[in-house]
Amino acid sequence: LYTVSTQPTLDAGWQAFSEAAIAPAVAEGKVVFVDITADWCLTCKANKRRVFDRQEVEDAMFVPNVLLLQADWSHVDPKISAFLKSYGRAGIPFNIIYGPGAPQGIILSEWLTKEDVIRALEQAAGE
Repeated sequence: LYTVSTQPTLDAGWQAFSEAAIAPAVAEGKVVFVDITADWCLTCKANKRRVFDRQEVEDAMFVPNVLLLQADWSHVDPKISAFLKSYGRAGIPFNIIYGPGAPQGIILSEWLTKEDVIRALEQAAGE
């Protein structure tokens, strides 16, 4: 028998996406990395293997001043859809990084590179 979980599966180190958590975290001086992904998204999986799972990127992301928020859009969620639409997007992958140096967010390309991710994290931190 198959069971369908209504709880999203988060990658290690990530917290469940909450749009309401972004502004307060940025106000505290934190960098917020939002990753909208889905089980069926091949580009999302490629980004994870090629970029997120690299030591250099993990070293930049998994630090105390970075809040990692992940949204699972495997089953369409109206809140995630509205968030995407607010940035003129209708699909995924979608990654955006906020911080004191980028309170409006830095939208990353659908096809990530480790250099782009690290550069955006530094820019959002105000470095």
